[in-house]
Amino acid sequence: MTPTRPGEVIATIRSLLPSLLPTEQAVAAVLLARSADIVELSSQQVADLAGASRATVVRTCQSLGYTGYQQLRVLLARDAGYGTPPAATPAAAPPADAVGIVTATFHAIATAADGMTALLDGDAVARSVETLAGARRLVVVGNGLSAPLAQDAAARLVSIGRPAEAPMDVIGQQISARLLGEGDALLAISGSGSNAATVASARAAVTAGATVVAVTAFARSPLTTASSTNLVVTAPELTFQDELTLASRVPHAILIEGLVAAITRRLGEAAATAKNLALDVISENLAD
Repeated sequence: MTPTRPGEVIATIRSLLPSLLPTEQAVAAVLLARSADIVELSSQQVADLAGASRATVVRTCQSLGYTGYQQLRVLLARDAGYGTPPAATPAAAPPADAVGIVTATFHAIATAADGMTALLDGDAVARSVETLAGARRLVVVGNGLSAPLAQDAAARLVSIGRPAEAPMDVIGQQISARLLGEGDALLAISGSGSNAATVASARAAVTAGATVVAVTAFARSPLTTASSTNLVVTAPELTFQDELTLASRVPHAILIEGLVAAITRRLGEAAATAKNLALDVISENLAD
């Protein structure tokens, strides 16, 4: 399906970049770097800048899901115009002190918020909420930098009356996934979509007949291949290397907050009762 939302084309290129062939990645890098003036460049000029052939440019566009360079060029030019700040706005100098760095981080996240959901499919969100709310048994899996998110997601779901478990041991995760069955679900969280332990749990759940919902930053990965429903959210400037080393988990944390809110509404009175009981327990454990 041709992207229609502003920002979606650039997000698509970034998300699919790791799955492209090396020569295609070079072309995609040019498309991203020259997005502001791409409408002025011919496919041959893009090929020259990427050190590739014109045929590689066309193949890259098709690998990204477009009919060819002409379609991608027009849509990319639209996206570049959407994301370009007004010319009168001067570039801010990088902050030099700790307070400035922290404050700038908040501003950067706020500025990037619209782009985070550029690849989030509405139907996938609706299916995920129904799956997670109605599953007979729910296992949440995340490893590496995604491990805290899995623990948080399970805790939040339990607090609204949606029983969930989040094993921390990778073997325990795979055993729990393999013991699922039809009517059960696995929520797998992996920014890169390539964490071997998380992917193994997803595949184990599929083998068991369960439904797998994936939260990730890249639309084409081993995890998305193994999952039934994919929820793709990412920081607009994210690269695959960033995701592996120092990536922000903010988009995924926000997504989990949103899913829990939607599931809370889906569960209705049962969730309200569970939240009240949870508050009772919390209040009993607060020091005077």
